[in-house]
Amino acid sequence: MDENKIAKKLKWTFTGFAGVSALLGVVFFFIILIGGGTPEAPRVTSVLALALGFFYFVFFMFIAEILRLLMNIESNTRK
Repeated sequence: MDENKIAKKLKWTFTGFAGVSALLGVVFFFIILIGGGTPEAPRVTSVLALALGFFYFVFFMFIAEILRLLMNIESNTRK
């Protein structure tokens, strides 16, 4: 039963990471968009921050769903 609690906490942790990465991607998008515009950091770089935020969101949600799937498989095999 303790393994199930740990797996649930891990699932919620990765879901939290997904939310934080999406939020930071949007925040960095606006920071670079508003504050950018130099030759070293053009405003188009803000799109990269948004894309990376989306990528990390999908990646962490994927891991959370894999953990959910493994928990469901484990609970079904114990029955």
